[in-house]
Amino acid sequence: MDKQRKTPPSWSTKFLAWFLKEDYYEDVQGDLEEEFNQKAQGIGLLRAKRWYTLQILRLFKPDKVKKIEAQNSIEKETTMFKNYFKIGLRNLWKYKSSTVINVIGLSTGIAAFVLIALFVKDELSYDRHHEHAENIYRVTVKNYTTDGDISRQWAFASAGHAKLLKEDYAEITHSTRFYPWAFPDLEYQEQTFRGEPVIFCDPDAFEIFDFKFLAGSEESAFPDIYSLVLTRASAIKIFGNDWEEKNIIGETVSLSRDDNEAPFKVTAVIEDMPDQQHFHFDYLAPIRFVEMIMGEDAANNVGGNYNWMTFIRTNPEADIPKLTEAANDEFWDKYIGNFDSGSAARDFYDFEFQPLLDIHLKSNLEGEYETNGSIEQVYIFSVVGILLLLVACVNYMNIATSHYSRRMKEVGVRKVIGAFKSSLIKQFLSESLLVVIVSLPLAVLLILWALPYLNEFMEKQLSFNPLVQTDIFMGLILLMVLVGGLAGLYPAVFLSKINLVQALKGEQSMNSSKWNFRSFLVTFQYIVTIGLLFAIGVIESQMNFIQNSDPGFDRDYMVTLRLPRGDYSNETFRSELLKNPQIEKAAFSSRIPTGRLADNWGSRFYKGDSAIATSFRLPVVTVDKYFLDTYGIDILAGENFRDGMETDLVQDTMVTGYYIINLEACKALGFEDPAEIVGQKLGYGPSEGRIIGVMDDFHFESLHSPIVPTLFLTRDRYRRISLKIGAEDIRGTLDYIENIFAQFDPESDPNYRFVDDLFNDQYQKEERLGTMIKVFAVIAILIGCLGLIGMVGFIIETKLKEIGVRKVLGASTQNIWMIISNRFLILIAIAFIIGLPVAYWFMSDWLQGFVYRTNISFMLIAMPVVVATLLTLAAIAYQTLKATRVNPVECLKDE
Repeated sequence: MDKQRKTPPSWSTKFLAWFLKEDYYEDVQGDLEEEFNQKAQGIGLLRAKRWYTLQILRLFKPDKVKKIEAQNSIEKETTMFKNYFKIGLRNLWKYKSSTVINVIGLSTGIAAFVLIALFVKDELSYDRHHEHAENIYRVTVKNYTTDGDISRQWAFASAGHAKLLKEDYAEITHSTRFYPWAFPDLEYQEQTFRGEPVIFCDPDAFEIFDFKFLAGSEESAFPDIYSLVLTRASAIKIFGNDWEEKNIIGETVSLSRDDNEAPFKVTAVIEDMPDQQHFHFDYLAPIRFVEMIMGEDAANNVGGNYNWMTFIRTNPEADIPKLTEAANDEFWDKYIGNFDSGSAARDFYDFEFQPLLDIHLKSNLEGEYETNGSIEQVYIFSVVGILLLLVACVNYMNIATSHYSRRMKEVGVRKVIGAFKSSLIKQFLSESLLVVIVSLPLAVLLILWALPYLNEFMEKQLSFNPLVQTDIFMGLILLMVLVGGLAGLYPAVFLSKINLVQALKGEQSMNSSKWNFRSFLVTFQYIVTIGLLFAIGVIESQMNFIQNSDPGFDRDYMVTLRLPRGDYSNETFRSELLKNPQIEKAAFSSRIPTGRLADNWGSRFYKGDSAIATSFRLPVVTVDKYFLDTYGIDILAGENFRDGMETDLVQDTMVTGYYIINLEACKALGFEDPAEIVGQKLGYGPSEGRIIGVMDDFHFESLHSPIVPTLFLTRDRYRRISLKIGAEDIRGTLDYIENIFAQFDPESDPNYRFVDDLFNDQYQKEERLGTMIKVFAVIAILIGCLGLIGMVGFIIETKLKEIGVRKVLGASTQNIWMIISNRFLILIAIAFIIGLPVAYWFMSDWLQGFVYRTNISFMLIAMPVVVATLLTLAAIAYQTLKATRVNPVECLKDE
């Protein structure tokens, strides 16, 4: 003990050995240590150590420092790595079964991760191609109830908001409105194009968004109100593939919709809108044309008609929260003030300036121009992708450490001949990286094979070409290094720590640590598997719940199509269709169930002579007198729309129309008995009407939303017709519908859809999510089962003598199977206890997105653990049967 206390500092001695020339080292180190011992006895140990360190530092001089031969060091490292890879290749070839399992597991995990990464990258890239994307905001309007709760939030604003916001607030440098003009017809020479996606906008649109001009320029795009900017696709559509060789600037095309028709001149051509943009169009025209049609009052309106998609661009220094607060404090008082009822407009309306980059993934407001993505779905896929990659890495770790006994003597010999722990870690990390390098080409092939199916399923245009896309190439290299390091780190550290003497004797026992880190890794695999299986069960249960739920209307054998364009009476078209006996009923409407409800005007309910503004959302649908009967919806009180109502209106001078409301609207207006509200007066927008009936509730929108108060009225103009057809000769009936449609509109396609299909389309995101989770769960289970089979095989290999002894003593195959299974069953139980609550929390949160949802039953909870247990027992049984068929004599004979 006394000698140990007088030992000089070890780090100082190591430092001396590192830098001092070898010619000096032996003499200098010996002299210093001898003098150190003398001083330790004379001046004390602590002061002697300080003296010793100081002397070594004084020796650190250029003439005594070794020459560091970097090149030799690099050559040595290179030689060692060549040796590592050579040994690694030999081991891959020698242990083919484990190599196949590892390569399949890693390649599948990498392929799944990359495919998910491509999807996530695409979703996160929306609208980022615009130069000023971070300073662009969409103006949305919130509407509040009298209780201060949000009633609705429009994705659009009023016509006058853009101009006035820009004038009042210096932070706003540009503003524009986009107004879709209900898909007008376009005519050029002898060609007619029906229902073209034309959007009208302000000139500032070219300052806010980046449009690449292929012909014409930003300055010449809108010289007057009859200007028309085409996209490349629309230019090809109208003028042919050689449009660039033609001088199409100045060509005249005609746009018509309803009773409005006007000639427009082509002023520019821009590049097509990229897929990664939250709204698309084929034509741009000046919004002044729409203002001219609607009139000055509609163009300057600030308190209704929320149909104008409005964007602003701010200066980079703008404080958006302060700007929003200022606009909400000042704008509504300045331009609206108080309603007729005396209520202040600012108590019912607020602006929200929504960042452009948030719209695609974080917005699902009323009136969205296109269906947006879901940030929750991006999060789910991201987590699943990472988990699959981790499962593949864990699989490699388990197998690599399971057959450690094959490498013990090799590790022992390397340690005897001077291998450091760091050298052994480098060796095993190199082998891990080699497995990843072998797996990567297979992963690339899997990606190339699966990507077309993913694109078709997700309706994407994802691309994967590492040789051209440098970001993907660098990502794969980084991923290769990351996976190689992650998968190989634990096996490398584990194998490098094996005891030298036991390694040479081959005595390192797997059971020396029964619940080691490898048990944790196996448990992690079970947690992921159980979680994914539980998610599948919940999603499938919710989808079945939706399919079997009663929406409150008849959707079976119901066909809907848009109305033909042209000069004809709706009744004539309906009569022609009903001549076919297979078409039982027909009804016109502005919207159909499974669509989205919209309301752009406020409503008020009359109590005596007093008009009270309603505090709830009241969307409107226009229908004819056949609508309720066609869809099988009952009238609870009052009457349906009927012939002769125009005559009644002449006598009822206090109203301009008649309304039917649903039961939910009746309750919202304070009437429990539907019969009591019949005959009451209700105002909607600029119109006054009388309630003549109350219909039963039904799900007009999806089950994501509650049934809301809804107003139904009748008028001459409709957009769609719904047809109840018979179950026989469906193909013949559809052909008949097409023929009749062609008689009224020979240049258009009816684009009919079954309402049942439209109903299912409402849950397309959930269907896609469920299918993708199924695929990922299968991948996770495949990787886990392969690893389990390999790991159990190696465990049995180390227990062959024990199995042989047990067989000699009379143990059956079932006894041996249960002994091996016990440990894994405990791990499954632990995974169930940890993983199920986490999965339950996630899936319960997902179900909150549905107002009407399934219950999480005991079967859903039990199913994942039962499946995991059965798969595990089957994998163990397979390997156990192989082992028990071996003659015990072969197991017990000496090596």
